[in-house]
Amino acid sequence: MIKVSPRTKKTSFTVELPDAQNVVLVGDFNEWNSNATPMKKSRKSGVWKADVQLTSGEYEFRYLVNESQWLNDEQAPTVQNTFGSENSVAKVELPKTTKKVSAKRTKKSANGKA
Repeated sequence: MIKVSPRTKKTSFTVELPDAQNVVLVGDFNEWNSNATPMKKSRKSGVWKADVQLTSGEYEFRYLVNESQWLNDEQAPTVQNTFGSENSVAKVELPKTTKKVSAKRTKKSANGKA
């Protein structure tokens, strides 16, 4: 499952694999490096999680389980990859940031005009 937090601008990836020994999040956002984004396991639920700082866009990814098994996210769309299988796709949409404009206060003169 993929969740984007507009407040923290982090994208959270979670996958339930209670029997896995290790899970790594691998994708085009980390150059498909199998060491770059290890996931952490919740001991009580068996859910693995990793938070990644991503900008708006689409990212291909997969989960590497126990250093040998590739899995897709069941809740994400998929696209064909060059190896004849599929990659999951994370669609990240962050709200556009707007600059706050502060109004300058002006002092009124004795006649009431600024």
